[in-house]
Amino acid sequence: MDILKDILNAIMDVYNQDLDNETKHNLLSSLWTKYYKLSSEFDVSLPFAYNLYLLGENESYIIYQEPESKKIDRIELDNAINHYNDIKKNGFKEGLTFKEIEILLDYSVSNARSAFSSLGIDIKTNSLNGFCELGQALTIMPFEKLGFEVTKNSASKCFDYPFNHVFGTVSFPYQDLETVKTKTYLIDVTYRQFFTTNRCNEGRYYTEEENTGLLMAPDPGYFVEDALFAKTLMKEGYIELTDENAKKYGEAFYKAGIPLKDLDRKSMKQKDYYTQIIFDDEDYVVNRIELEGMNLEFPIVDREKYGKN
Repeated sequence: MDILKDILNAIMDVYNQDLDNETKHNLLSSLWTKYYKLSSEFDVSLPFAYNLYLLGENESYIIYQEPESKKIDRIELDNAINHYNDIKKNGFKEGLTFKEIEILLDYSVSNARSAFSSLGIDIKTNSLNGFCELGQALTIMPFEKLGFEVTKNSASKCFDYPFNHVFGTVSFPYQDLETVKTKTYLIDVTYRQFFTTNRCNEGRYYTEEENTGLLMAPDPGYFVEDALFAKTLMKEGYIELTDENAKKYGEAFYKAGIPLKDLDRKSMKQKDYYTQIIFDDEDYVVNRIELEGMNLEFPIVDREKYGKN
């Protein structure tokens, strides 16, 4: 159909233009929606559309935020590890400070992102689509080996999401004045993949998921209402797991699993996303062979060099 070809040519033209993310997203979102709706109406799918779809994976995002790899202060990291080992030995009668928790999380995320870079992946331009299983293992396994309480989660089990995505949580003993409390963080270093324009547009309701053939909805990023939440998780790779944040994270996946014909499911009663996350503990999905040569532990502390402060 000529009109479908014209739309695809217009999409290619936008790809080739030097535009800011918001402008490019708005143009491409409108064009892809028009293409998918007409393609469904005419019951025609052009092979070039799929190639163009793949080509546009990293072109623009509904919410744009580059991931950040932080420079880790080795002395602060070692002191945090020393402190954790000491309080664990003493039966957790005291907890970690917020600063210690933060540097442990930053190391874990930066270590994973360095591993991506070593595989030739540019984390600033790549959507990281397809790397969730590796990201989960690289971030959660080091905490697990150190003795922290962790969960290994899947979006399908937690949120009824029909496609593959895994993430995890880690819980810390936290010193709050005179009381030791638990502070839990959700870690998802590939969250950015759910915000690409080519999967975050209304037209996705009118097509099939390319790998499964299932009728589908736009990606979770299409349903996220709090842009600051999304940007924080994409940038840092982690966010505190509160009831509010669990809902912002989980509800988007739940809605992204509802095809057009079942949209009335949105009226179902509220889910307890926090509980669904914190009590879901599966195993790592990644093939262990894929982890060979990758750093899966926190660094060994040199007490003589760094001391114990």
